Amino acid sequence: MLDGISQCWWLSKDCVPRWEAWAVAAALFGAIGSWGAAWATFYAVILPIRRRKLEDKAVASSAIEHFADELIELRGRMGIASLTLARLKPTTYREHANSMVRALGRHTATVPVLTATPETLPLANALNGLRRALAKWSRTVATFDLSQDPDLPVEFLDFVIEGLRSDHSAVMTQIRAVAALARDILPAYAVELDRIINSGDGFLPYAFPQD
Repeated sequence: MLDGISQCWWLSKDCVPRWEAWAVAAALFGAIGSWGAAWATFYAVILPIRRRKLEDKAVASSAIEHFADELIELRGRMGIASLTLARLKPTTYREHANSMVRALGRHTATVPVLTATPETLPLANALNGLRRALAKWSRTVATFDLSQDPDLPVEFLDFVIEGLRSDHSAVMTQIRAVAALARDILPAYAVELDRIINSGDGFLPYAFPQD
């Protein structure tokens, strides 16, 4: 190929290089160099990024798969709790009301902590939100007291009950948020998670299989 570029290697009056041929050769070598740089970038940068994304998704999938059964069970228990909240009124006997509500303290779950990455951030945030909502629910239930303070108006009891219901609703909202993100990761749980996503805050009857 070099002979096609020039028949001699020392410039003289009788030896003039073919500059157009040199230009073609330079372009060819440049292209080869660019392809080499592209492949080096792919193996050094792009391939590890793809690998990391797959690993992040695998970690998220494993964590939420382990938690899925507990999430579904939690939704069922919180649905049953809504029946108790519906019966609660300012006129409910104080000891009976306090006993009913504090029994709801077992309606909690061990929410996994997921390391946040660009791929897992939405799910990590949803799990964090559920953990916070459950912590607040547990505190409210544990300190619930329907006693009438003589220094406060009668309407204060309505406020106490409404606060309890609000915390219950917050937990339900976060359960649905986690379920919505988990559904795309766990096709085996799609039916149960769809029921959670599309339900409200109330009691969720068991879905019997269709014939």
